[in-house]
Amino acid sequence: MYRWALDSLDAIAGRSSPGHAPARPEPLATEMAAPEILWPEVARAVSELAGRVAIVTGGGRGIGRAWAERFAAAGARVVVNDHGGGTRGEATDERPEDDVVAAIRATGGDAVAVRGDIAAAATSEALVAAALDTWQRLDIVVANAGFGRARMAFNLSDDDWDEVIAVHLRGTFGVARRALAHWRETAKRDGAAYGRLLTTGTGLLLYGGAGQSNYVAAKAGVVAFTEAVATEMLPYGDVTANCIMPSANTRLARIGWRMARSAAERSTHDVAFDPTDPVHVAEFGTYLASPAGGWINGQTFQVRGGIIEHVATWKIDHTIERSDRRWTVADLGAAIPRMFGAGAKAPDRPPDTWRAPT
Repeated sequence: MYRWALDSLDAIAGRSSPGHAPARPEPLATEMAAPEILWPEVARAVSELAGRVAIVTGGGRGIGRAWAERFAAAGARVVVNDHGGGTRGEATDERPEDDVVAAIRATGGDAVAVRGDIAAAATSEALVAAALDTWQRLDIVVANAGFGRARMAFNLSDDDWDEVIAVHLRGTFGVARRALAHWRETAKRDGAAYGRLLTTGTGLLLYGGAGQSNYVAAKAGVVAFTEAVATEMLPYGDVTANCIMPSANTRLARIGWRMARSAAERSTHDVAFDPTDPVHVAEFGTYLASPAGGWINGQTFQVRGGIIEHVATWKIDHTIERSDRRWTVADLGAAIPRMFGAGAKAPDRPPDTWRAPT
């Protein structure tokens, strides 16, 4: 079950799942209050993407395509961006963005394609311009484009580092900056704005990123950027920024070994659906993009098929402190292990002036 999502909707409706108390995540950007709306109104709010305009970078394949098609199914008009590159960012003559636009139009939706490398400032400008020139509005931005250069850090070239950072971190910043500026201008003109920035992290930040230090460094930057933006945009109305760590069977994911292991594990169990299908990521993202998800801001989630996890970031875990004197190396050698649950318990020493009764 989508345990966290169910609990959140239960909290919205003011009731608990059986045996599970409603809870919402600790807010990062601001104190979030779940709106007092009923379940049918939640469903209706999700359907209110009708008429809204979304940009999806890296929208030609995999998770990006799932985003674009799910938004279109919910009634949004979509600017689909891709540069047709390979899994290492190499240029090709393929035009997957055109295929997605054709598929959306074939089902009665509305979409346009903008080809280009999202690391280039001109591409971000073209995407926002396409939304505003074509439909005179921009409501949602999904920063999804990326590729990998998997090598151990000691084997990485400068280009391997720079180009991965550029597509993931600079690419996210470039399209976000222009969208945020538009939403700010809208709020100043109209009193408030509607905006949803949805960025893409990685579960490797939780599981370790050996062999992909460039990739996880970029994604950690994306998470931090998302949280900062969520706070920056608080004065401008219904504008939120959230990050999703997706797990799905895509070209990029298949470079590693985890997808093959997951497939082998699934073959030994009865499953009701394919948990590696990108549609699960897009479905949850559509909730965040909708009016119903507007109370969630500055948060990070991991989506793994039927599992949705709220990820707490940048939190202090344990603290040690002393005020009687400065720490010494010898003190730290005894105290630091206790921060990790190791080492003997700290002695509860009596005051120097205390004497045992005789």
